[in-house]
Amino acid sequence: MHIGKQIQSHRQQLKLTQDELAERLYVSRQTISNWENGRNYPDIENLLLLSKLFDTSLDELVKGDVAAMQHKVYTDKTDRDVKWMLGLTVAGFIAIVPSMFLPRGGWVLLAPGFFFIAAFLVSCHIDYLNHKADVHTYKEIIAYMNGENVDQLRQQRNWWRDGWDKTKIVLAFTLCGLILTFVAMVPYFIYRFIVQLS
Repeated sequence: MHIGKQIQSHRQQLKLTQDELAERLYVSRQTISNWENGRNYPDIENLLLLSKLFDTSLDELVKGDVAAMQHKVYTDKTDRDVKWMLGLTVAGFIAIVPSMFLPRGGWVLLAPGFFFIAAFLVSCHIDYLNHKADVHTYKEIIAYMNGENVDQLRQQRNWWRDGWDKTKIVLAFTLCGLILTFVAMVPYFIYRFIVQLS
């Protein structure tokens, strides 16, 4: 990545070792190594310190890496949100089981409802990230997350086909949810069967 090469180049021009640069920035030598090898990015505070130390503009230091940083932020947030959404959805379906054993009333579905609402809010955040990155179809999202050029896919957008694709995803997700709900309710059905036999 551009910024790692920039840090290494400026450090060598100042005849500083990684240890010496690390001391000046109050970070570890491993942190400097990670920056230079492109494994991590410096945070904004360290970018400002590096800019001042190297006597260069912040723009020059990070030029070329802005798109890569935006891509990494999108990918990290989306991965995290997808895991949360799936986890909350599964928890909602699983929470149906204990709810079935509670006395009847509207509040019985409070626990599953909480998980489903939380999963819905996380899915809204995923949709916001997709809109911000201008990726709308499944193919565009996968291509963007893999770091591929999405422009050609954007030109192939078709409102009807893309809407149908989204509908199929929602239907498949709903079907999986219903199957999971039925499987989760099996213990309740067994319990009711045993109670009727007694």
